[in-house]
Amino acid sequence: MCKIGRNDPCPCGSGQKFKKCCIDKGIPNTKNKFDLMIFKVAKFMLENNDVEACNVWFKVWDSLKQKITPEIKSIEELDEKYSGQESIFNWCQDLEMTLGNVGQDNPEFHEKRIEFCHEFVELLPESNKLVIENMRRAEAESLFAIGKWEEGEKAFALLAKDFPESAWVYIGWGDMYCLFRNNEKIPLDYEKAEKLYREALTKELNESDKKSVLERLADLEDQKKA
Repeated sequence: MCKIGRNDPCPCGSGQKFKKCCIDKGIPNTKNKFDLMIFKVAKFMLENNDVEACNVWFKVWDSLKQKITPEIKSIEELDEKYSGQESIFNWCQDLEMTLGNVGQDNPEFHEKRIEFCHEFVELLPESNKLVIENMRRAEAESLFAIGKWEEGEKAFALLAKDFPESAWVYIGWGDMYCLFRNNEKIPLDYEKAEKLYREALTKELNESDKKSVLERLADLEDQKKA
């Protein structure tokens, strides 16, 4: 793998030599395009510029999509073949979560999250089962966030069919109708939210997840009384 020389231009774009700029700042000492772009993402996020971080992330994703051949069916296989110092497995999940956060203030990024998650599942269907579940749940949540709650409802229903033992499918689904309802077009439905939370309690839960559901049920009762 080609390394960055001390006298090479710094990859951060400052115009200075690497030895005079970011050599001691944690930048990957490589000319691997993927690693350098992820470094830029991290730099933007440290500056609280998540929007620009997402824009760079999408350039990375567009580049990676060109490398997904019919033989590559999972994120693990893509990671093994093309990643450098950074993990594709990790950053794809980071991108999904960041898009959800940015989308709270800019709905356009919920649209981008839907597109990204859908492409991920379509292109890498044999990825880790939990990653696929999370990507599909993120897509369903973002459909609710942009007011397409009927499509989101169908997406959650299909998730529940495909992942019947997952508590977080039901937790996330219930959240959309009350405590985390993030679009006024979505009907406020205490009864449905409670039903979904109680369904989550029938699944195998660790103590932390069980506590999360019970707290939601308690908050739900408080909202009813308010």
